[in-house]
Amino acid sequence: MKATAWREKGDIELREQVEQMRREMFDARFRSGQDEVEERGKFRKMRREMARVLTILREREQGIRGAHPVGGQGKES
Repeated sequence: MKATAWREKGDIELREQVEQMRREMFDARFRSGQDEVEERGKFRKMRREMARVLTILREREQGIRGAHPVGGQGKES
């Protein structure tokens, strides 16, 4: 999913998604330890997707970008 799509979601939904991603990564690592073949590069894709969501959450905490998507609010008069 693109970062713009993630930015449209609320903080609570993003935090829930991060937890789900962490569980999926743990399960995938566990399965790979049991010699079940996983898609090549799957861990890298999962890590990057989770980093993307965490970056958006951090931007909101720091006030770099608001809770609204880019261009979601007009200029103040």
